[in-house]
Amino acid sequence: MVIRRVLFISRGGFISGSQRQLLYLIENLDRNLYEPVVVCTSGGELVEKLAKLKVDVLIRQLKPWRKPSAVVSRYFDAWHLYRLTQKLDISLVHCRDLWLSGYALWLAKMLNVPSVLHVHKPVTQRDVRKFNCAAAGRIVAISSRITDNLITAGISREKVVRIDDSVDTEAFNPEKITVNVLREQFMPAGEVLVGIIGRIDEFKRQLDFLKAAKETLRQTNKAVTFFIIGEVHCESYYKKMQSFVSQNGMEKHVHFTGRRFDIPKVLGSLDILVSNSGGSVMFEAMAAGKSVISAGFTQKKYSYHIQDGITGLLIESKEPADLAGAMGKLIDNPQLRTQLGLEARKWALKELTHTAMAEKTGLLYEKLLMESRCATNVKRLRLLPRPVSAITRRLKALP
Repeated sequence: MVIRRVLFISRGGFISGSQRQLLYLIENLDRNLYEPVVVCTSGGELVEKLAKLKVDVLIRQLKPWRKPSAVVSRYFDAWHLYRLTQKLDISLVHCRDLWLSGYALWLAKMLNVPSVLHVHKPVTQRDVRKFNCAAAGRIVAISSRITDNLITAGISREKVVRIDDSVDTEAFNPEKITVNVLREQFMPAGEVLVGIIGRIDEFKRQLDFLKAAKETLRQTNKAVTFFIIGEVHCESYYKKMQSFVSQNGMEKHVHFTGRRFDIPKVLGSLDILVSNSGGSVMFEAMAAGKSVISAGFTQKKYSYHIQDGITGLLIESKEPADLAGAMGKLIDNPQLRTQLGLEARKWALKELTHTAMAEKTGLLYEKLLMESRCATNVKRLRLLPRPVSAITRRLKALP
């Protein structure tokens, strides 16, 4: 049995959602068929985790491909990467970050192997051109919304493959969470704990969460505490949020926890998780048996996992007042919270496992490699000398 080497290209540093999915994939990929090699742009937590999985890692600081200041230097970086990988007998290149697509596509072309691009969020036609997405052998979209988005942006339907993110259903098993770490460490007065998880950045829309929290506190008779969980990526946005809390007298009701390394315990401590920007944290909350509110970033027709009123609540509106209405509905109805949490856990066990994601990805690799072999064979046939018939030889022999 031939083992194929797959080269993954990813950002290094701390483990974010896409990097966590990369770890899940590598951990569950069939090692009898595929051997992973990873290029990381820096050392850090991801590299340490990969080392524990006994995966070969190449650390190479790659300058942003699209920056005008890197027009020349990027080719030095790309050439060095090619020199590092050309002796590894790479069969396929899988890019986990669109910002690194230039390196991945150039390298795949130089190595004459298929390429895969992973898309984790909606893109525009400009993005598709900027990142040269059409040059990839296949594009993995993590949702039906992104699938339609890519096709609308000009990518052929045949090139787009939907493979949803997965979740570690054992790590987020509610039966394993016996201590409420948020109550232990922050001693909140609230009867109900509501949280939003992600880096503090305008894209994550934590300020809308706070505006909804303000309206919720005004409407409900229940004591509620709100948690904003994640490291600060944008200092000015963080200060704006702090000012909002202070100006509205919400200090007793809001806690900023900073970055946490115990997300299973944190999710196990919440009663409700709110997501204003999507991400695999919703799936983790589902696996933890928590009620999830998906607010203002997708439509019901695109949502496969968060089914409104069954495995969670989904609001298409970005208005904080509408989010407040959904939060109030769950805060005032503990029975509904329990019901949604139970259904969410069942769904996660059925649809969001690592093995399902890894199997689908392995099938994609096999299809691409088969297409590549067929294309190579056709090219070889074209290069063979064409047979000359006896009649043609006689004609050529005539004076």
